[in-house]
Amino acid sequence: MLDTNGLVQAWHRAGNSTPDVRLSLYAQALTADGPVGPYHALDDAGEDRAILAMYRVDRPAATVADLHQLPPLALSSYRQLLSDLASEGLGPLVTASETPTGGQR
Repeated sequence: MLDTNGLVQAWHRAGNSTPDVRLSLYAQALTADGPVGPYHALDDAGEDRAILAMYRVDRPAATVADLHQLPPLALSSYRQLLSDLASEGLGPLVTASETPTGGQR
């Protein structure tokens, strides 16, 4: 499992040029929601949880319903952060109790 520094390093290896301070905040939010480790595909609910964790760095009171009302472009930077991790073979891990039945991408 990766810690905050490991995530920041992975984002930089993937070419993300966001300053370390900002990436650290997103990494802390993402790891507070659950561990980050080897990549696996997220279902829609897992992706929502990961994006919401990072989005709350910028909008602390945000809810999943808020995410669903935003235009896709408004969330593109958070999706890019997940994509950058995936390009490094990493991603948020979801425990079996958090994974809804069905709905896999």
